[in-house]
Amino acid sequence: AEKLGNLKGKSVLLDNIGGIFKDRGKLDKALKYYEEALEIDEKLGNLEGKSILLNNIGLLLKTRGEFDKALKYYEEALEIDEKLGNLKGKSILLNNIGDLLKTRGEFDKALKYYEEALEIDEKLGNLERKSILLNNIGGIFKDRGKLDKALKYYEEALEIDEKLGNLEGKSVLLNHIGGIFKDRGKLDKALKYYEDALEIDEKLGNLEGKSILLNHIGGIFQNRGELDKALKYYEEALEIAEELGILEGQSVLLKNIGDLLKTRREFGKALKF
Repeated sequence: AEKLGNLKGKSVLLDNIGGIFKDRGKLDKALKYYEEALEIDEKLGNLEGKSILLNNIGLLLKTRGEFDKALKYYEEALEIDEKLGNLKGKSILLNNIGDLLKTRGEFDKALKYYEEALEIDEKLGNLERKSILLNNIGGIFKDRGKLDKALKYYEEALEIDEKLGNLEGKSVLLNHIGGIFKDRGKLDKALKYYEDALEIDEKLGNLEGKSILLNHIGGIFQNRGELDKALKYYEEALEIAEELGILEGQSVLLKNIGDLLKTRREFGKALKF
């Protein structure tokens, strides 16, 4: 029995080490640890542990862009959680499958998975998960151009996060709602939401979120023709993106700064960007 306990502990440890490598972006190394842990759980017949590891491997494969492979792992984990009657695990997997399908542009299919997960979390009274799913469903409607419907979901999620005191979730939702008002041309309203979100990210020390919001606020000022103000925000956002090594963010911001300088007819300066 002690040997079995040791093996189970070893599997958990390997899973944790895998998670550390994944967070550091060392995906091949992480996968090696996950697979070793999975092998142990299969040997032990530990279905709960096996499901967690299949999900973790699925998430890793999705990060690598191996969507078909990731889906296979998610579905195998989902099958186990259904067998175990593990509703919480089932909801997480339905959400992850929804995320993957959304990334592939299969919005109708993704929505089906999100809604099934939402139903479970409502049954479980899991407000934190409910907020995440309302946000995800809102995102689907936003991508489809159904802004009123998206706003309804975002606002319901925001209400939950305010109740829970979940500042990180609140910031994400304020940003999304700001985006909807921006798309509708209601720039003053959008700016208010972006600024509220920025205040939270500054409080939390969330630099990546701060950079994204500074970029959005810069965009609002650019739309209003307040180019000096816009440039100030873009440059601050770029500085953070460079500090964090976020290449995608840098590329977006360099383009925005270039476009803005072109608008100011400073072509010589714009060429540098």
